Amino acid sequence: MTPKTLSKSDFQLASTCEQKLIYKKRGYPTAGDSDGYMQMLSEGGYVVGKMATLLYEDGREISADRTEDCVNQTRDWLAHTAQGTLFEAAILSNQKLVRIDILEKTENRLHLIEVKAKSHDSDDEKESAKKLKKYIDDVAYQYLVLSEAFPSYEIQCSLLMPDKAKLTTIDGLAGWFRVLPNQEIPNEASLEIEELPARQRPNFRRPQVEFIYENDPNRETYIQRLRDEGILSTLDITLKVRERQTEMEAMADRFLEILNQETIGKSAPLCKACKACEFNPSNATPNGYLECWGDLGKTTPHIFDLYYGGSIGHHTKGYYLDQLIHEKKVSLFEIDFEKLKNSEGVYSSRGERQILQITQTHQNQEWLSPELKAQMRNWKYPLHFIDFETYTGAIPFHQGMRPYETIAFQWSCHTIAETGFAPVHSEWIHTASKFPDPNEYPNIEFARSLMRQIGNDGTPFMWASHENTVLRSILERMEAQSHPDLALRKWLTGMTHFASKTKDRSRDRKGRLVDMNNLTAQYYFHPDMKGRTSIKKVLPAVWSAHRYLHEVIAFRDYAPTEFEQGLIDPDETLVAVNPSIEWKDAEEVIRGGTAAMRAYQRIRFDHTLNDTDRQELRNQLLQYCKLDTMAMVIIAHHWGLK
Repeated sequence: MTPKTLSKSDFQLASTCEQKLIYKKRGYPTAGDSDGYMQMLSEGGYVVGKMATLLYEDGREISADRTEDCVNQTRDWLAHTAQGTLFEAAILSNQKLVRIDILEKTENRLHLIEVKAKSHDSDDEKESAKKLKKYIDDVAYQYLVLSEAFPSYEIQCSLLMPDKAKLTTIDGLAGWFRVLPNQEIPNEASLEIEELPARQRPNFRRPQVEFIYENDPNRETYIQRLRDEGILSTLDITLKVRERQTEMEAMADRFLEILNQETIGKSAPLCKACKACEFNPSNATPNGYLECWGDLGKTTPHIFDLYYGGSIGHHTKGYYLDQLIHEKKVSLFEIDFEKLKNSEGVYSSRGERQILQITQTHQNQEWLSPELKAQMRNWKYPLHFIDFETYTGAIPFHQGMRPYETIAFQWSCHTIAETGFAPVHSEWIHTASKFPDPNEYPNIEFARSLMRQIGNDGTPFMWASHENTVLRSILERMEAQSHPDLALRKWLTGMTHFASKTKDRSRDRKGRLVDMNNLTAQYYFHPDMKGRTSIKKVLPAVWSAHRYLHEVIAFRDYAPTEFEQGLIDPDETLVAVNPSIEWKDAEEVIRGGTAAMRAYQRIRFDHTLNDTDRQELRNQLLQYCKLDTMAMVIIAHHWGLK
């Protein structure tokens, strides 16, 4: 019988909820696995890991079919090697098991290095303590196990992460690495997917990452450039890790007790954090969330549906939702309106929205504020409904870029020229039927092409603040570099909103962009939206409730031929909306922002794609973005736009 072990992912999961540890070990299904996979790819997590290993020329990877063999390999290497580096070192001590990303040995000293795809800023001394605490706790558990297994060594601990303070001088750095999904990886079963700690066996394989210059005669020259001009830097956290050891040891003992007894003794308390439970998959059993909650989890409408419900009571000693859960009052209709007042004892705009949601949901009625018409009278034709797709990844695409700097690679726009006119679609995308030039930085041309389309007349619309943020970042970079295109800089200044974070409000400005998400929060509600105002919730609510929209000529292509529930969703129904398109691979259909990022990365740097595959991905990106801007038009039409 294989002995039970507490891995780092087990420890991380149990730290959030002890009951989850039991569900994981029982193999309960979880939600969001594929989303997690796409998120890891888009953030470049695996590429950062590969890049990190290239920095250590004497590195050796620990790999075997069984965890026991990996542990023995690691122990033998430490016993017989005076100096060197291990990747995925396996350390086991008193049922506690960790795999260390990078472990350096120098005589009697060990350097434990944890590689993270998330960035830090070496120039920011006030970097988020909350963000670093999670990373420190990850390393602190590894330190606990390593120090127990090898007490005679002095141990140093570091994080190796992309550094936002670094500007890479390597053009096309992202293209130095190739992600090959669905490849068999040696010892795959024993390597956890750290970003999905709840999964005992992930529903996808770890992708393999290739360094494209691995067999190049100048390999060492390229690797030296990674060391000198790359984007990774080391952050020493040894003292902070040591400070956490007493608590880490107590927590580990507690979790091992649960693991061995297969029970936590006393049920974990239900609380508002349960809303995000991983063990609540749709249409799958067993369901860990419902095992904890019972019939309370099936209540509808639920207090978890409340608009910004988790923050109620933050100004008091406890959170109101936790109080209701403790009292087993989990219906939305059991909320006391008095509890929705802020710390000053009045209803803020958020509290008013919460009351509106409860009232209209109880009456099962849609609500359109009379003030929305007044807002719409301020709109000036032509009306431009715009949506952007952007790439924000760990690995910079271009020389002079920082990690996680935004690349704007696509926009879609539906324009209504005058009252009663049909929407006309326009678009721009930084791809071509052939492989694009990897040296081409798209942001300036992205903004110029949008300026040519929108110009200075009419009202442009966005949903939420993403488009404003992107255009403002382009403007700020142009200003910092004294870019000579003064006309574009002036146009971007007029388009974008800016609010200073300081008390000096003289630089604040109100741009042309109108936020339809903000209009929704103030002036529109439908019970099917629950507590959400995203376009992915508003569109299905509007479309399913109002059949007349399906008869509007401009929208007929999006109406189902056989009406059942009548839902359309930008993330889920591309094939249904365009049945004439035959997708080669269902997994490649662009159904969300992270998938779009991954598709753009493949178009730019995946040389295994032929022109047909690349064109297909391009077409999917165009369809996805077009649907979002048409969704804005549909919603505006329902609000009263004619």
